[in-house]
Amino acid sequence: MHTTAAGLRARGVDLRLEYLGNLRSPAQILRARAHIRRLATEYDLVHAQFGSACALVTAAAAGVPKLLTIRGSDWATHDATIGFLFFHTRIAAALTRSAVKSFNGIISVSRRVAAEVEGVALDAPVVVLPSPVDLTAFSPRDRRQAKALLGYPDCNEKWILFNSVDLWNPIKRFALAQDAFEIAQATHGNLRLRLATKLPHDQMPLFVAACDLILCTSETEGWPNSVKEALACNVPFVATDVSDLRDIAAVDPICRVCPADAKLIAANMCDVLSDDRPHDLQRHVAWMNVDSIADQMLATYQSVLSHYRERAE
Repeated sequence: MHTTAAGLRARGVDLRLEYLGNLRSPAQILRARAHIRRLATEYDLVHAQFGSACALVTAAAAGVPKLLTIRGSDWATHDATIGFLFFHTRIAAALTRSAVKSFNGIISVSRRVAAEVEGVALDAPVVVLPSPVDLTAFSPRDRRQAKALLGYPDCNEKWILFNSVDLWNPIKRFALAQDAFEIAQATHGNLRLRLATKLPHDQMPLFVAACDLILCTSETEGWPNSVKEALACNVPFVATDVSDLRDIAAVDPICRVCPADAKLIAANMCDVLSDDRPHDLQRHVAWMNVDSIADQMLATYQSVLSHYRERAE
């Protein structure tokens, strides 16, 4: 969000980022709705960056066009276990679906989510616009050199990247990733599972570029930024069937999408790791660079504004 905002400001957009705070009680939601209703009178357009209660609050803005970005976790539900996330994701998805009809335009971060949203959004146009990836930071490097710069000179291991803010979030299914890694290790050998958690932000591009494969075992995703950044570094993925990853795997066999089965995931990991040929994977995310996404976002703002004003006349 901040990266996109910087790109828009560079294009002359007067942007205010407003944090709505904790929206977990009806009283907090009502206060935030009143706040947004007042604040919206000073602007030409209001853009909610997330569904759920954020969308419900932003829907209160009147007299200006409203745009909503749906990111995936505000749309999909967690079905695997009964617990907090089972109920939380259902409440979030229900709030998103109830609010979506109040918006003049919808941005979806993936084609898969967009196809589902279109059936609910009625007359509001749905635009596919992923969050941008900084291609000046995330770019291909020699993996051995990258490992050496991280303190692993002469490292012959293959590194498997797993990226999650919270390893024990059941939606990420880290246990499945661990099981698949252990099977792959027994088959292929000389592997190391690298966890991209609690790393300094400025170290992430080098860390990602040093890896030989990224593993994504999520139950649901919008468009996983970790996979996007890996592709920018020419690192292939083995993933469960989430987001638009199947579209990439369909045209680039070095990337794999498979069922959530540890043995199948491990077999695909071994296949991918056995292919040492260079692959141009950055091409799949090149159009998601900061400048391109900022240009498309600005064009979306202009389109929503124009359509809104035409209908008001």
